[in-house]
Amino acid sequence: MSDADIDDDFDDEFADDDDAKMVEEAETSVRTRLSSLEKRRLIDNLLEEKRLARELKDELDDIDDFDEDGDDDWDDDI
Repeated sequence: MSDADIDDDFDDEFADDDDAKMVEEAETSVRTRLSSLEKRRLIDNLLEEKRLARELKDELDDIDDFDEDGDDDWDDDI
C-alpha cells in the first residue's frame, strides 16, 4: 500500500466523523423537538381538562342555585 492510499483512507475517516457528528446533532435536535412537542401536548390536554372541569362545576352550581330558589316544580310532575 502506498503512502497516498493511507492518506486517502485517513481523510475519509475524518469525513465520516463529520458526517456522524452531523447525524448525531440532527437526531438530538429531532429528539428535543419531539420531547418539546410531547410536553406541549400534555400541557394542552391538562388545560383542556381543567377548562372542562370548571365548566362542569359552573353547570352544577347553576343547578344548585336553581334548586335553592325553590324552582323545582318540575320534580312534582313525576
